[in-house]
Amino acid sequence: MSADPRALREGAVDAAPSGIERHGVDRIPDAERTSTPTTFAVIFVGTSVGLGAVAFGWVGMSFGLGVWDTIAAIAAGTVVGQVLLVPLILLGSRAATNDATASGATFGVRGRLIGSAIGLLTCLVSVALTVWTSGSAGVTVAGRLLGLPDSAAAQGVSYAVVAAISIAVAIWGFRWLVRSTTILAIIGGLLLILMVIAFAGSIQWGYPGSEPVLGSYWPTWLLVATTVGVSGALVVCTILGGWTRYVSPERHSTSALAWIGSVGVFIGFVVPAAIGALVSTAFTDPTAPFAVSLAADSPSWYAVLLLPLAVPGGVGLTASSLYSAGLDLDALVVRMSRPTATVIIGVLAVVLIYIGVAAPNVADSIGAALLVLAEFSAPWAVVVGINFLRTGGHYDADDLQVFNRGETGGRYWYTGGWNWAATLAWAVGSVVGLLMIQTLLFTGPLSDIAGGVDISLLAGAVVAALIYLPFSAPRHAPTDAHR
Repeated sequence: MSADPRALREGAVDAAPSGIERHGVDRIPDAERTSTPTTFAVIFVGTSVGLGAVAFGWVGMSFGLGVWDTIAAIAAGTVVGQVLLVPLILLGSRAATNDATASGATFGVRGRLIGSAIGLLTCLVSVALTVWTSGSAGVTVAGRLLGLPDSAAAQGVSYAVVAAISIAVAIWGFRWLVRSTTILAIIGGLLLILMVIAFAGSIQWGYPGSEPVLGSYWPTWLLVATTVGVSGALVVCTILGGWTRYVSPERHSTSALAWIGSVGVFIGFVVPAAIGALVSTAFTDPTAPFAVSLAADSPSWYAVLLLPLAVPGGVGLTASSLYSAGLDLDALVVRMSRPTATVIIGVLAVVLIYIGVAAPNVADSIGAALLVLAEFSAPWAVVVGINFLRTGGHYDADDLQVFNRGETGGRYWYTGGWNWAATLAWAVGSVVGLLMIQTLLFTGPLSDIAGGVDISLLAGAVVAALIYLPFSAPRHAPTDAHR
Protein backbone atom coordinates (compact mmCIF):
# COMPACT_ATOMS: atom_id res chain seq x y z
CA MET A 1 0.00 0.00 0.00
CA SER A 2 1.35 3.44 -0.84
CA ALA A 3 2.34 5.95 1.82
CA ASP A 4 -0.26 8.43 2.91
CA PRO A 5 0.70 11.81 1.38
CA ARG A 6 -1.29 13.61 4.07
CA ALA A 7 0.75 11.88 6.77
CA LEU A 8 3.98 12.73 4.97
CA ARG A 9 2.89 16.34 4.64
CA GLU A 10 1.79 16.75 8.25
CA GLY A 11 4.36 14.53 9.90
CA ALA A 12 4.16 10.99 11.21
CA VAL A 13 3.29 12.09 14.71
CA ASP A 14 1.59 15.02 16.30
CA ALA A 15 3.56 18.05 17.41
CA ALA A 16 4.76 18.36 20.98
CA PRO A 17 2.05 19.27 23.49
CA SER A 18 3.09 22.93 23.31
CA GLY A 19 3.08 23.03 19.51
CA ILE A 20 0.43 23.16 16.82
CA GLU A 21 -1.48 19.93 16.26
CA ARG A 22 -0.47 18.51 12.89
CA HIS A 23 -3.19 15.90 12.49
CA GLY A 24 -6.12 16.59 10.24
CA VAL A 25 -8.62 13.85 9.50
CA ASP A 26 -5.87 11.26 9.10
CA ARG A 27 -5.83 8.28 11.44
CA ILE A 28 -4.55 9.14 14.91
CA PRO A 29 -1.62 6.85 15.88
CA ASP A 30 -2.39 4.65 18.87
CA ALA A 31 0.54 6.04 20.86
CA GLU A 32 -1.02 9.51 20.78
CA ARG A 33 -4.52 8.44 21.76
CA THR A 34 -4.06 9.33 25.42
CA SER A 35 -7.27 11.27 26.06
CA THR A 36 -10.00 9.98 28.40
CA PRO A 37 -13.82 9.92 28.56
CA THR A 38 -13.64 12.49 31.36
CA THR A 39 -11.62 14.80 29.12
CA PHE A 40 -14.38 14.60 26.52
CA ALA A 41 -17.00 15.48 29.15
CA VAL A 42 -14.91 18.41 30.38
CA ILE A 43 -14.50 19.72 26.82
CA PHE A 44 -18.23 19.55 26.28
CA VAL A 45 -19.10 21.30 29.53
CA GLY A 46 -16.39 23.89 28.95
CA THR A 47 -17.85 24.77 25.56
CA SER A 48 -21.33 25.16 27.05
CA VAL A 49 -20.85 27.69 29.82
CA GLY A 50 -20.86 30.77 27.59
CA LEU A 51 -23.80 33.09 27.06
CA GLY A 52 -24.76 31.37 23.82
CA ALA A 53 -25.70 28.18 25.68
CA VAL A 54 -27.41 30.11 28.50
CA ALA A 55 -29.47 32.05 25.97
CA PHE A 56 -31.11 28.84 24.75
CA GLY A 57 -33.20 28.87 27.94
CA TRP A 58 -34.40 32.38 27.11
CA VAL A 59 -35.27 31.18 23.60
CA GLY A 60 -37.41 28.42 25.10
CA MET A 61 -39.18 30.89 27.39
CA SER A 62 -39.99 33.09 24.39
CA PHE A 63 -42.44 30.42 23.20
CA GLY A 64 -44.76 31.22 26.10
CA LEU A 65 -44.30 28.28 28.46
CA GLY A 66 -43.78 28.54 32.20
CA VAL A 67 -40.24 28.36 33.53
CA TRP A 68 -40.34 24.75 34.78
CA ASP A 69 -42.26 23.57 31.72
CA THR A 70 -39.56 25.14 29.56
CA ILE A 71 -36.76 23.46 31.50
CA ALA A 72 -38.57 20.11 31.37
CA ALA A 73 -39.09 20.42 27.60
CA ILE A 74 -35.42 21.25 27.03
CA ALA A 75 -34.29 18.36 29.23
CA ALA A 76 -36.64 15.87 27.54
CA GLY A 77 -35.60 17.02 24.07
CA THR A 78 -31.93 16.74 25.00
CA VAL A 79 -32.42 13.16 26.18
CA VAL A 80 -34.05 12.26 22.86
CA GLY A 81 -31.19 13.92 21.01
CA GLN A 82 -28.68 12.01 23.13
CA VAL A 83 -30.05 8.71 21.87
CA LEU A 84 -28.80 9.74 18.43
CA LEU A 85 -25.53 11.11 19.80
CA VAL A 86 -24.27 8.07 21.72
CA PRO A 87 -23.08 6.13 18.62
CA LEU A 88 -21.48 9.33 17.34
CA ILE A 89 -19.60 9.82 20.62
CA LEU A 90 -18.21 6.31 20.25
CA LEU A 91 -17.59 6.51 16.51
CA GLY A 92 -14.50 8.74 16.66
CA SER A 93 -12.90 6.52 19.30
CA ARG A 94 -13.49 3.36 17.27
CA ALA A 95 -12.37 4.81 13.92
CA ALA A 96 -9.48 7.01 15.18
CA THR A 97 -10.73 9.91 13.07
CA ASN A 98 -13.51 12.49 13.11
CA ASP A 99 -17.14 11.42 12.65
CA ALA A 100 -17.56 12.81 9.14
CA THR A 101 -14.62 10.76 7.86
CA ALA A 102 -15.73 7.72 9.87
CA SER A 103 -19.16 7.99 8.25
CA GLY A 104 -17.46 6.67 5.12
CA ALA A 105 -18.13 3.22 6.56
CA THR A 106 -21.84 4.01 6.12
CA PHE A 107 -22.03 6.34 3.13
CA GLY A 108 -18.88 5.28 1.29
CA VAL A 109 -15.49 6.94 1.34
CA ARG A 110 -16.78 9.62 -1.02
CA GLY A 111 -20.28 9.71 0.42
CA ARG A 112 -18.79 10.75 3.78
CA LEU A 113 -18.51 14.23 2.23
CA ILE A 114 -22.19 14.62 3.18
CA GLY A 115 -21.23 14.62 6.86
CA SER A 116 -18.33 17.00 6.23
CA ALA A 117 -20.62 19.49 4.46
CA ILE A 118 -23.30 19.31 7.19
CA GLY A 119 -20.68 19.73 9.91
CA LEU A 120 -18.99 22.64 8.16
CA LEU A 121 -22.21 24.60 7.67
CA THR A 122 -23.49 23.86 11.18
CA CYS A 123 -20.24 24.97 12.76
CA LEU A 124 -20.25 28.21 10.77
CA VAL A 125 -23.77 29.08 11.94
CA SER A 126 -22.96 28.05 15.52
CA VAL A 127 -19.86 30.27 15.51
CA ALA A 128 -21.90 33.20 14.21
CA LEU A 129 -24.52 32.77 16.96
CA THR A 130 -21.95 32.43 19.75
CA VAL A 131 -19.76 35.34 18.68
CA TRP A 132 -22.79 37.57 18.13
CA THR A 133 -24.20 36.77 21.59
CA SER A 134 -20.89 37.11 23.42
CA GLY A 135 -19.82 40.23 21.54
CA SER A 136 -23.14 42.00 22.08
CA ALA A 137 -23.04 41.28 25.81
CA GLY A 138 -19.47 42.53 26.03
CA VAL A 139 -20.37 45.83 24.39
CA THR A 140 -23.41 46.32 26.63
CA VAL A 141 -21.44 45.60 29.80
CA ALA A 142 -18.59 47.88 28.69
CA GLY A 143 -21.12 50.63 28.01
CA ARG A 144 -22.65 50.27 31.45
CA LEU A 145 -19.36 50.12 33.36
CA LEU A 146 -17.09 52.30 31.25
CA GLY A 147 -19.51 54.50 29.37
CA LEU A 148 -18.41 53.20 25.98
CA PRO A 149 -20.97 53.82 23.21
CA ASP A 150 -22.92 50.90 21.77
CA SER A 151 -21.86 51.52 18.19
CA ALA A 152 -21.21 49.38 15.15
CA ALA A 153 -17.49 49.97 15.61
CA ALA A 154 -17.58 48.81 19.24
CA GLN A 155 -19.54 45.71 18.30
CA GLY A 156 -17.11 45.00 15.47
CA VAL A 157 -14.14 45.16 17.83
CA SER A 158 -15.87 42.92 20.37
CA TYR A 159 -16.71 40.33 17.72
CA ALA A 160 -13.16 40.45 16.42
CA VAL A 161 -11.68 39.84 19.89
CA VAL A 162 -13.82 36.75 20.50
CA ALA A 163 -13.14 35.44 17.00
CA ALA A 164 -9.37 36.07 17.11
CA ILE A 165 -8.86 34.28 20.44
CA SER A 166 -11.05 31.39 19.28
CA ILE A 167 -9.22 31.03 15.97
CA ALA A 168 -5.88 30.93 17.78
CA VAL A 169 -7.04 28.16 20.13
CA ALA A 170 -8.58 26.20 17.24
CA ILE A 171 -5.41 26.46 15.14
CA TRP A 172 -3.25 25.25 18.03
CA GLY A 173 -5.46 22.19 18.12
CA PHE A 174 -6.81 19.52 20.42
CA ARG A 175 -4.45 19.88 23.38
CA TRP A 176 -5.00 23.64 23.61
CA LEU A 177 -8.73 23.06 23.22
CA VAL A 178 -8.60 20.74 26.23
CA ARG A 179 -6.66 23.28 28.30
CA SER A 180 -8.86 26.24 27.44
CA THR A 181 -12.16 24.42 27.94
CA THR A 182 -10.99 23.00 31.27
CA ILE A 183 -10.33 26.52 32.53
CA LEU A 184 -13.62 27.74 31.08
CA ALA A 185 -15.54 24.87 32.68
CA ILE A 186 -14.28 25.95 36.11
CA ILE A 187 -14.59 29.72 35.71
CA GLY A 188 -17.76 29.59 33.62
CA GLY A 189 -19.43 27.16 35.99
CA LEU A 190 -18.72 29.46 38.92
CA LEU A 191 -20.05 32.48 37.02
CA LEU A 192 -23.27 30.62 36.18
CA ILE A 193 -23.82 29.83 39.86
CA LEU A 194 -23.19 33.47 40.72
CA MET A 195 -25.68 34.46 37.98
CA VAL A 196 -28.46 32.69 39.87
CA ILE A 197 -27.34 34.33 43.12
CA ALA A 198 -27.24 37.75 41.46
CA PHE A 199 -30.83 37.50 40.24
CA ALA A 200 -32.23 35.33 43.06
CA GLY A 201 -34.30 38.15 44.54
CA SER A 202 -36.00 38.93 41.22
CA ILE A 203 -36.40 35.46 39.69
CA GLN A 204 -40.03 34.41 39.42
CA TRP A 205 -39.53 30.80 40.47
CA GLY A 206 -43.12 29.90 39.68
CA TYR A 207 -43.43 31.95 36.47
CA PRO A 208 -46.48 30.48 34.69
CA GLY A 209 -45.64 31.70 31.19
CA SER A 210 -47.61 33.76 28.73
CA GLU A 211 -49.75 32.76 25.77
CA PRO A 212 -48.32 29.58 24.15
CA VAL A 213 -47.00 30.49 20.73
CA LEU A 214 -48.94 27.64 19.09
CA GLY A 215 -52.13 28.45 20.98
CA SER A 216 -52.15 25.45 23.30
CA TYR A 217 -49.82 23.81 25.81
CA TRP A 218 -48.67 20.46 24.40
CA PRO A 219 -47.94 21.55 20.83
CA THR A 220 -45.90 24.44 22.22
CA TRP A 221 -44.15 22.17 24.74
CA LEU A 222 -43.17 19.79 21.95
CA LEU A 223 -42.02 22.73 19.84
CA VAL A 224 -39.64 23.83 22.62
CA ALA A 225 -38.44 20.25 23.13
CA THR A 226 -37.72 19.95 19.42
CA THR A 227 -36.41 23.42 18.67
CA VAL A 228 -34.16 23.83 21.72
CA GLY A 229 -33.64 20.30 23.04
CA VAL A 230 -33.39 17.93 20.08
CA SER A 231 -32.09 20.49 17.60
CA GLY A 232 -29.56 21.76 20.12
CA ALA A 233 -28.18 18.26 20.55
CA LEU A 234 -28.06 17.65 16.81
CA VAL A 235 -25.96 20.78 16.30
CA VAL A 236 -22.94 18.79 17.54
CA CYS A 237 -23.75 15.44 15.92
CA THR A 238 -21.00 15.67 13.28
CA ILE A 239 -18.27 17.10 15.53
CA LEU A 240 -18.12 14.77 18.55
CA GLY A 241 -15.64 12.41 16.93
CA GLY A 242 -13.17 15.25 16.55
CA TRP A 243 -12.79 15.09 20.34
CA THR A 244 -13.15 11.34 20.97
CA ARG A 245 -10.70 10.23 18.24
CA TYR A 246 -7.95 10.69 20.83
CA VAL A 247 -9.68 8.24 23.22
CA SER A 248 -8.34 4.72 22.69
CA PRO A 249 -10.92 1.90 22.95
CA GLU A 250 -8.05 -0.31 24.14
CA ARG A 251 -7.57 1.88 27.21
CA HIS A 252 -11.16 2.93 27.93
CA SER A 253 -14.29 0.81 27.67
CA THR A 254 -17.19 1.63 25.39
CA SER A 255 -19.57 1.81 28.33
CA ALA A 256 -17.37 4.31 30.18
CA LEU A 257 -17.13 6.62 27.18
CA ALA A 258 -20.85 6.31 26.46
CA TRP A 259 -21.99 7.04 30.03
CA ILE A 260 -19.46 9.69 30.97
CA GLY A 261 -19.83 11.35 27.59
CA SER A 262 -23.62 11.35 27.84
CA VAL A 263 -23.52 12.91 31.32
CA GLY A 264 -21.24 15.64 29.97
CA VAL A 265 -23.58 16.30 27.05
CA PHE A 266 -26.66 16.47 29.30
CA ILE A 267 -25.01 18.83 31.79
CA GLY A 268 -23.59 20.99 29.02
CA PHE A 269 -26.93 21.41 27.27
CA VAL A 270 -29.47 21.45 30.09
CA VAL A 271 -27.85 23.23 33.06
CA PRO A 272 -26.86 26.48 31.28
CA ALA A 273 -30.22 26.59 29.47
CA ALA A 274 -32.09 26.02 32.73
CA ILE A 275 -30.21 28.91 34.33
CA GLY A 276 -31.02 31.07 31.30
CA ALA A 277 -34.71 30.25 31.61
CA LEU A 278 -34.79 31.09 35.32
CA VAL A 279 -32.84 34.33 34.99
CA SER A 280 -34.95 35.54 32.06
CA THR A 281 -37.97 35.74 34.39
CA ALA A 282 -36.17 38.54 36.27
CA PHE A 283 -35.58 40.75 33.22
CA THR A 284 -37.28 44.13 32.93
CA ASP A 285 -37.84 43.55 29.22
CA PRO A 286 -38.17 39.80 28.52
CA THR A 287 -38.48 40.47 24.78
CA ALA A 288 -35.06 42.16 24.47
CA PRO A 289 -32.06 40.03 23.39
CA PHE A 290 -30.88 37.88 26.28
CA ALA A 291 -27.33 39.23 26.42
CA VAL A 292 -28.52 42.85 26.41
CA SER A 293 -31.09 42.28 29.19
CA LEU A 294 -28.58 40.32 31.25
CA ALA A 295 -26.00 43.10 31.07
CA ALA A 296 -28.53 45.87 31.71
CA ASP A 297 -30.39 44.25 34.64
CA SER A 298 -27.46 42.63 36.49
CA PRO A 299 -26.45 43.99 39.90
CA SER A 300 -23.30 46.12 39.63
CA TRP A 301 -21.06 43.51 41.24
CA TYR A 302 -22.16 40.86 38.74
CA ALA A 303 -21.97 43.21 35.77
CA VAL A 304 -18.22 43.38 36.43
CA LEU A 305 -18.01 39.59 36.28
CA LEU A 306 -20.00 39.50 33.05
CA LEU A 307 -17.06 40.76 31.02
CA PRO A 308 -15.09 37.50 31.38
CA LEU A 309 -18.27 35.48 30.86
CA ALA A 310 -19.37 37.54 27.86
CA VAL A 311 -16.16 37.74 25.84
CA PRO A 312 -13.75 34.92 26.82
CA GLY A 313 -16.77 32.80 27.79
CA GLY A 314 -17.71 32.59 24.13
CA VAL A 315 -14.29 31.25 23.22
CA GLY A 316 -14.99 27.66 24.30
CA LEU A 317 -17.87 26.94 21.94
CA THR A 318 -16.45 29.14 19.18
CA ALA A 319 -13.00 27.53 19.29
CA SER A 320 -14.39 23.99 19.38
CA SER A 321 -16.72 24.75 16.46
CA LEU A 322 -13.88 26.30 14.44
CA TYR A 323 -11.66 23.32 15.25
CA SER A 324 -14.29 20.90 13.98
CA ALA A 325 -15.08 23.06 10.96
CA GLY A 326 -11.38 23.08 10.10
CA LEU A 327 -11.42 19.28 10.16
CA ASP A 328 -14.49 19.25 7.90
CA LEU A 329 -12.90 21.57 5.35
CA ASP A 330 -9.70 19.54 5.59
CA ALA A 331 -11.80 16.47 4.73
CA LEU A 332 -13.43 18.21 1.76
CA VAL A 333 -10.15 19.58 0.37
CA VAL A 334 -7.74 16.75 1.10
CA ARG A 335 -4.61 18.63 0.07
CA MET A 336 -5.26 21.38 2.62
CA SER A 337 -3.72 21.19 6.08
CA ARG A 338 -5.89 21.50 9.16
CA PRO A 339 -4.35 24.80 10.38
CA THR A 340 -4.84 26.38 6.95
CA ALA A 341 -8.41 25.11 6.76
CA THR A 342 -9.10 26.51 10.25
CA VAL A 343 -7.84 29.98 9.28
CA ILE A 344 -10.05 30.00 6.17
CA ILE A 345 -13.10 28.93 8.16
CA GLY A 346 -12.36 31.55 10.81
CA VAL A 347 -12.24 34.33 8.22
CA LEU A 348 -15.49 33.10 6.64
CA ALA A 349 -17.15 32.99 10.05
CA VAL A 350 -16.18 36.58 10.82
CA VAL A 351 -17.55 37.73 7.44
CA LEU A 352 -20.78 35.81 8.12
CA ILE A 353 -21.11 37.50 11.51
CA TYR A 354 -20.82 41.00 10.09
CA ILE A 355 -23.25 40.22 7.28
CA GLY A 356 -25.70 38.67 9.73
CA VAL A 357 -25.59 41.59 12.16
CA ALA A 358 -26.49 43.97 9.34
CA ALA A 359 -29.51 41.84 8.43
CA PRO A 360 -32.93 42.22 10.10
CA ASN A 361 -34.08 39.53 12.54
CA VAL A 362 -30.56 38.16 12.91
CA ALA A 363 -31.48 35.93 15.87
CA ASP A 364 -34.49 34.47 14.09
CA SER A 365 -32.40 33.95 10.95
CA ILE A 366 -29.67 32.08 12.82
CA GLY A 367 -32.25 29.99 14.67
CA ALA A 368 -34.00 29.09 11.43
CA ALA A 369 -30.68 28.13 9.84
CA LEU A 370 -29.86 25.81 12.74
CA LEU A 371 -33.27 24.15 12.46
CA VAL A 372 -32.82 23.61 8.72
CA LEU A 373 -29.39 22.08 9.29
CA ALA A 374 -30.89 19.86 11.99
CA GLU A 375 -33.28 18.46 9.37
CA PHE A 376 -30.21 17.30 7.43
CA SER A 377 -28.39 16.15 10.57
CA ALA A 378 -31.10 13.93 12.08
CA PRO A 379 -31.39 11.46 9.15
CA TRP A 380 -27.59 11.44 8.81
CA ALA A 381 -27.15 10.63 12.51
CA VAL A 382 -29.78 7.88 12.36
CA VAL A 383 -28.23 6.19 9.34
CA VAL A 384 -24.73 6.34 10.82
CA GLY A 385 -26.05 5.10 14.16
CA ILE A 386 -27.79 2.10 12.59
CA ASN A 387 -24.59 1.14 10.80
CA PHE A 388 -22.64 1.50 14.05
CA LEU A 389 -25.02 -0.86 15.86
CA ARG A 390 -25.16 -3.39 13.01
CA THR A 391 -21.36 -3.59 12.77
CA GLY A 392 -20.81 -3.52 16.52
CA GLY A 393 -18.69 -0.42 16.08
CA HIS A 394 -15.91 -2.34 14.32
CA TYR A 395 -14.20 -0.43 11.52
CA ASP A 396 -11.19 -0.76 9.27
CA ALA A 397 -9.52 2.55 10.16
CA ASP A 398 -7.08 2.25 7.26
CA ASP A 399 -9.79 1.73 4.62
CA LEU A 400 -11.62 4.81 5.91
CA GLN A 401 -8.65 6.89 4.72
CA VAL A 402 -8.82 5.76 1.07
CA PHE A 403 -10.30 9.03 -0.22
CA ASN A 404 -7.77 11.09 1.75
CA ARG A 405 -4.94 9.22 0.07
CA GLY A 406 -6.33 9.79 -3.41
CA GLU A 407 -6.92 6.06 -3.86
CA THR A 408 -9.90 3.84 -4.69
CA GLY A 409 -11.16 0.54 -3.36
CA GLY A 410 -11.37 -0.97 0.09
CA ARG A 411 -14.32 -2.37 1.96
CA TYR A 412 -16.04 1.02 2.07
CA TRP A 413 -15.79 1.74 -1.63
CA TYR A 414 -19.31 0.41 -2.36
CA THR A 415 -20.23 1.83 -5.82
CA GLY A 416 -17.85 4.49 -6.98
CA GLY A 417 -17.16 5.48 -3.39
CA TRP A 418 -20.86 5.90 -2.52
CA ASN A 419 -23.30 3.70 -0.62
CA TRP A 420 -26.41 4.69 -2.54
CA ALA A 421 -28.83 3.02 -0.11
CA ALA A 422 -27.53 5.12 2.80
CA THR A 423 -27.42 8.24 0.64
CA LEU A 424 -31.00 7.72 -0.56
CA ALA A 425 -32.23 7.15 3.00
CA TRP A 426 -30.56 10.36 4.17
CA ALA A 427 -31.83 12.41 1.22
CA VAL A 428 -35.45 11.27 1.52
CA GLY A 429 -35.44 11.70 5.31
CA SER A 430 -34.07 15.23 4.91
CA VAL A 431 -36.72 16.18 2.36
CA VAL A 432 -39.50 14.82 4.57
CA GLY A 433 -38.19 16.86 7.49
CA LEU A 434 -37.95 20.05 5.43
CA LEU A 435 -41.53 19.60 4.20
CA MET A 436 -42.75 19.52 7.81
CA ILE A 437 -40.41 22.10 9.35
CA GLN A 438 -41.64 25.00 11.51
CA THR A 439 -39.41 28.01 12.15
CA LEU A 440 -40.06 31.58 13.26
CA LEU A 441 -39.39 32.75 9.68
CA PHE A 442 -41.06 30.09 7.52
CA THR A 443 -42.84 26.73 7.64
CA GLY A 444 -42.95 23.76 5.32
CA PRO A 445 -46.03 22.89 3.27
CA LEU A 446 -46.76 19.88 5.53
CA SER A 447 -46.11 21.66 8.83
CA ASP A 448 -49.74 21.19 10.00
CA ILE A 449 -49.79 17.44 9.37
CA ALA A 450 -49.73 16.73 13.14
CA GLY A 451 -52.13 19.43 14.23
CA GLY A 452 -49.51 22.12 14.61
CA VAL A 453 -46.99 19.95 16.48
CA ASP A 454 -43.53 20.05 14.90
CA ILE A 455 -42.66 16.42 14.18
CA SER A 456 -40.25 17.20 11.35
CA LEU A 457 -37.09 15.89 13.01
CA LEU A 458 -38.79 12.72 14.22
CA ALA A 459 -40.46 12.11 10.87
CA GLY A 460 -37.24 12.66 8.90
CA ALA A 461 -35.30 10.35 11.19
CA VAL A 462 -37.93 7.59 11.09
CA VAL A 463 -38.25 7.72 7.30
CA ALA A 464 -34.47 7.52 6.90
CA ALA A 465 -34.32 4.54 9.26
CA LEU A 466 -37.13 2.68 7.48
CA ILE A 467 -35.45 3.11 4.11
CA TYR A 468 -31.96 2.20 5.30
CA LEU A 469 -32.69 -0.73 7.62
CA PRO A 470 -33.30 -3.31 4.85
CA PHE A 471 -29.88 -2.46 3.36
CA SER A 472 -27.91 -2.06 6.56
CA ALA A 473 -26.59 -5.57 7.13
CA PRO A 474 -22.81 -5.53 7.71
CA ARG A 475 -21.10 -5.38 4.34
CA HIS A 476 -17.49 -6.30 3.78
CA ALA A 477 -16.57 -5.50 0.23
CA PRO A 478 -13.42 -7.01 -1.29
CA THR A 479 -10.31 -5.10 -0.25
CA ASP A 480 -8.32 -5.81 -3.38
CA ALA A 481 -9.84 -3.01 -5.46
CA HIS A 482 -7.57 -0.70 -7.43
CA ARG A 483 -5.22 1.50 -5.47
